[in-house]
Amino acid sequence: IVLVERDPNKRKVKPAQALFDFDDLGESSDDSDFRIEDHCEESDDDSIDSDDNARESVSSEDSVESSDLSELGDAVENIKPEENVNSLSETQNKKQFDPRDALKIMICSVCLGERSDATNEIIECDSCGVTVHEGCYGVQDCDSVCSTDSPCPTTPWFCDACKAGIEVPHCELCPNFGGIFKETDVGKWVHLVCALYMPGVAFAEVDRLSSVTLFEMSYTKWGAKSCSLCQDQRFARTGVAIGCDAGMCKTYFHVTCGQKEGLLSEAHSEEVDQADPFYAHCKLHSDKTLMRKRRRNWLALQMRSDQISKHGRDESELQRIRRRLNKYRTKYANTRLGKPQPWVPTQKMARLLTTSASACRKLWRKAELSGADTRSWEMRQAQVEALSDVHRRWHIQPAFSVEFIGYYLDRNVRVSSMRKQLAELLEENSKLLDEQGVIEEKRDEVIISQIVY
Repeated sequence: IVLVERDPNKRKVKPAQALFDFDDLGESSDDSDFRIEDHCEESDDDSIDSDDNARESVSSEDSVESSDLSELGDAVENIKPEENVNSLSETQNKKQFDPRDALKIMICSVCLGERSDATNEIIECDSCGVTVHEGCYGVQDCDSVCSTDSPCPTTPWFCDACKAGIEVPHCELCPNFGGIFKETDVGKWVHLVCALYMPGVAFAEVDRLSSVTLFEMSYTKWGAKSCSLCQDQRFARTGVAIGCDAGMCKTYFHVTCGQKEGLLSEAHSEEVDQADPFYAHCKLHSDKTLMRKRRRNWLALQMRSDQISKHGRDESELQRIRRRLNKYRTKYANTRLGKPQPWVPTQKMARLLTTSASACRKLWRKAELSGADTRSWEMRQAQVEALSDVHRRWHIQPAFSVEFIGYYLDRNVRVSSMRKQLAELLEENSKLLDEQGVIEEKRDEVIISQIVY
């Protein structure tokens, strides 16, 4: 509760909520900083006169201030509580956000940028509603030019997953859904952002960023590192995790998990030729301001996709889009048939089944349908992972958890072994001290014998 400072003998006055609205007003011209150049120099006589009149001005200001505060108290008493409540409700209504406004937000699904211009426009898939920069997705100018045979001013544009008829693609490099995808040379699907930020992933058509190949990447990277940002730890070792580009940092995470937290960065235009333009840092080594901005854009992008799935489009518009989409799907299928066979290594390497997120989901679904208690198994697996590195840790906060209980029991074993080792070392130390004393006596005898002779 904020109280206006008044004379101790007078009652306290609590200002109304309407008085706080003055904080939102902009600064007036009197609020600007004082500049001595803009004012004339005063003479010494003026300064002397001001010193003589100081006491009178202070006393007059005190009287004016007390009168103003008394008038303020009377004004506050005259304000009705209903008016105060109405003003608060109006301010709250102004701050409310309409979820449908999220449909107007255009953010690139790859770089999370919101800037759109004629050279690099943000386009939207007319089927799934995903948004992306033309340059980020490799869209050529001929793919988005105006069309005269369509009732729409511009011809509809569809992403590769929609043209292939895949409603829910599964990324081979991470366990996350959503986003914009590209097809690999063998018919699988990956997030475009995963392909760009993953070392060892190449594109057969660099201009269009299509025909992603994963065979140039080492098989040892699949499931080698656990993602530190995965919300579901069952999929932490699926796909491939990238490491923080800061030197000697041991933090690893999936590309889309890093994008969700705002950890992905791009080099400036002048640095592209000198270094890899796509790099990532962990939360410790990232710029907090840029990280919050990317995180905010990612949340806005997710809100937009949720609103699209809820509201959808008009039936007439959907029919037009479906007719156009069928033509694109036929053309896309013919293009796939006309492509040459991709190069596949003659010697195929074995890969763990648990590194595939889609396979893990199917196995979990099979276990649920067969009646297996997957939750208890998941809890048991989490406990095993929590106890795996307990013997390496020297301090855990006390809590009623499996991790602390395991640490407590392991600490008792370590303390007993250390006490036993300490006793052995003390006994050995006493023996060495006795031997040292005997050796020192012999040394003294030798020194004395040399002095005598």
